[in-house]
Amino acid sequence: MGNENKIFEVHNFGKDKPLFTTAIVASMLNITPDRLRTYDAEKLIHTYRIKTGEVERRLYTQYDVEWLQGIRILIKKYKMSISSIKYILLLIKENKKIKFPKREVSGILFQLAKNPNFSKVVKNI
Repeated sequence: MGNENKIFEVHNFGKDKPLFTTAIVASMLNITPDRLRTYDAEKLIHTYRIKTGEVERRLYTQYDVEWLQGIRILIKKYKMSISSIKYILLLIKENKKIKFPKREVSGILFQLAKNPNFSKVVKNI
């Protein structure tokens, strides 16, 4: 009788579980899959890769989506270039106690610095 409930057991996936495909994340962020691949090539995101047959696919976590949302805001709303974002991320890495003016940009940078992707990205820049 106790095993009946196991049929409906729901798995709780953490925010660090790679579940989302490139197409899904691109749709969530309202960008093209090519733009996501550009961020990967520029080392602004560290994607998980799985091989399915002959094809290697990228998978993204919820943390990745949140990271990319912050990156997109910096690029679109604040007109920051990829190279300037990389430079700022490196500055934050070198000085964890860096203080930014209390503006939306600093809030975004603060959130990016707290995201698990921060250490992965700055290691590869």
